[in-house]
Amino acid sequence: MNVFDTLTQFEKPEDLGIYNRLHTVIWVFNIDDHQFWWANKAALSFWEADTLEDFLSIDLSDDSPVVRERLNDIFLSGSKGKAVEENWTLYPAGKPKMVVLTFTPILVEQKKRAVLIEASPQLKEELDPRAKRILEAVRHTPLIISTFSATGTLLAQNPAAANTYGTEPGVEITLTNRYHSPDLEEQILSLTEKQIRFTADLRVKTSSGLRWHTLTAEPGRDPVTGDRVVVVTEEDVTQKLEAQEELKSLNMTLEQRVAERTEKLSAARFEAEEANKAKTDFLATMSHELRTPLNAIIGFSEMISHGVYGPVTEKQLATLDDINRSGRHLLIQINELLDASTIDRGKLNLFESTFSLKSVTDYCNTIFQLEAEKKSQILEIKSPKTDLVVNADEHRLTQVLINLLANAIKYTPEEGRVTLTVEQNAAGEVVITISDTGIGITEEHLQKVCEAFTQVDISSSFTSGKGVGLGLYITSHLLMAHGGRLEIDSKDSVGTNAHAILPPDRLVSV
Repeated sequence: MNVFDTLTQFEKPEDLGIYNRLHTVIWVFNIDDHQFWWANKAALSFWEADTLEDFLSIDLSDDSPVVRERLNDIFLSGSKGKAVEENWTLYPAGKPKMVVLTFTPILVEQKKRAVLIEASPQLKEELDPRAKRILEAVRHTPLIISTFSATGTLLAQNPAAANTYGTEPGVEITLTNRYHSPDLEEQILSLTEKQIRFTADLRVKTSSGLRWHTLTAEPGRDPVTGDRVVVVTEEDVTQKLEAQEELKSLNMTLEQRVAERTEKLSAARFEAEEANKAKTDFLATMSHELRTPLNAIIGFSEMISHGVYGPVTEKQLATLDDINRSGRHLLIQINELLDASTIDRGKLNLFESTFSLKSVTDYCNTIFQLEAEKKSQILEIKSPKTDLVVNADEHRLTQVLINLLANAIKYTPEEGRVTLTVEQNAAGEVVITISDTGIGITEEHLQKVCEAFTQVDISSSFTSGKGVGLGLYITSHLLMAHGGRLEIDSKDSVGTNAHAILPPDRLVSV
């Protein structure tokens, strides 16, 4: 339920006519419009107004923001069922009157917020207990409180102000000689005259030396004369500002250290990148330099084996076969180094064409069927009934499948099984999966198998002396160049599934 629904509402001032019979001073104040709304006869007398119209025409535009905020707080508290009774100094016809006010929240025309106020005079001889407690708090608070006249002359100050600035008998204290700034006095008096609060951080001269104060000046009224006054409060924030400056200095030192460290890291990174570039350039150069004579060795060994230069013995043929196989193995390693350097330099280019995946898988089957049979392994190719046609770099995609099949056969023991499956998943991607029943990969090694020069387990008899650990690194980058990816799931001593995935836009037809 809305709190407003519980409040009494008066649509017309005439609805309050019953209160005219009471001798208690009662009036209604419209908070939303900040103006009087109604008063009984006793209230008219209190405010020295001859008629209700005179009372309603009283100008309240000089009320300070503090008064307005307090009335809003009173309405909110009263709406929650809290009794609100306070000591106020009011100024009927400009003359101060100290009264005890009781506030009751109500609603008036168009559901505007208002308070019904009952006033009873406060005896000058005896202050209300709450007023006494407030005066006691003002005496003992470390907050510096001073009251100045509308012309800037000190009227009163609490003990904290007297202790802070000291007192000199016979010397008139003003805003100017306290803060040593005529411009500051002009700003304070000008703003407070317009009912505007003034706030500033100042360095002031005190009995303890120079200190930093947060100064706030509020417009107010003198409860004795009813004249306009300026209430100045100050808080010593020297320690807080010094702590902030120290923190700022520490932050600057930290920022400087971070900047120096960042500069060193940048330099180290640059050196590492330069070293990596030099390594890549070296590998590319050496690969080219080695590949030319190696091709010659392979070619001449084949020519001699075929009797181009005359007959050869069985023993010579066996030796030439070893030379040829070793040369081809070395050529594969050199080609991998050349591909890796090309990838590292960001110069991997694709030469795309449209082709059938079945033609690629059949080619791979032809290459590896004999090698699988040598290890008594079963190599199975599973293709969809409808051939898949893709647009890609046929040579590079073939290289991907060769790398994956070579790994599967290499790491699968005798009488194991290797399966190549081509399918299209629910997302429309082309997925080529090579599954094996080999040694598998541990979870620890699975995270880094696609890094350059990484092998599953260099101590394993399956990997000893076989490759330099670039196959999966090259494979993953070739797939990424096609907009695809390589995914591997494996279980140690059970087997591995390697998924070469191409995006849907690579598929031409189904």
